[in-house]
Amino acid sequence: MHLLTIIWTLICAAVIIGYPLYLLNKSASVLKSHRENSTRKEPNTVELLSFDITEQLPGWSFSLDVPQITEQILRENPVLFYLESEDTCLKLPLNNARMGYKANVYKNVGKVYVTFKSLKDGVSHFYVPNWHLSKLKVLIIKSKDKRIYGKQQASPSKSVIDKNLTKAGININDYEDVLGYLSNIASIDFKGHYIAKMPKRKKIPTVCPKPLKPIKEEEVYATI
Repeated sequence: MHLLTIIWTLICAAVIIGYPLYLLNKSASVLKSHRENSTRKEPNTVELLSFDITEQLPGWSFSLDVPQITEQILRENPVLFYLESEDTCLKLPLNNARMGYKANVYKNVGKVYVTFKSLKDGVSHFYVPNWHLSKLKVLIIKSKDKRIYGKQQASPSKSVIDKNLTKAGININDYEDVLGYLSNIASIDFKGHYIAKMPKRKKIPTVCPKPLKPIKEEEVYATI
């Protein structure tokens, strides 16, 4: 009788101790599987967008609506910009000594701004002629591949991309070279070619003054 009691007690103790351990191991395996699935679902793509900017030139700046640049993209993904000029593409930001200007690019949620300043003083506006530039090409890098970021984790910093592409023997200023290298790592998702219209200026409504009410002759006499 005592032996059966001891055996039953040991069985109960094993169940009490083993079941929580079983649940713990099961939850750990489920969590690991979820993480692996999440990792697999991360896009291994590079989004490519092209904008025709000829309608916004000549001018010293232009702005574009780019809804693909979300708040998450700004936090997590690098974005590269190239201006198409004649038979080449110029990486932004840039100093164009031949034309005498420097160009900077600024991005915000859903917006891209490009400005041109004179190299002489770095302050004066430089008006780019419409024959000089034709397109702005945007590369949104969503791939997390180590061949792009090196040993570092994915970062929105362009300096990380520049450094690691240079290590790989890629000329970061050469658009075709960069696009060819990225296409061997991730799929290029071409989002389309858009025509950037010149923003319309808001018309200020002209308020016509109300005509003065004619004063009757008797009213004039009454005020004297």
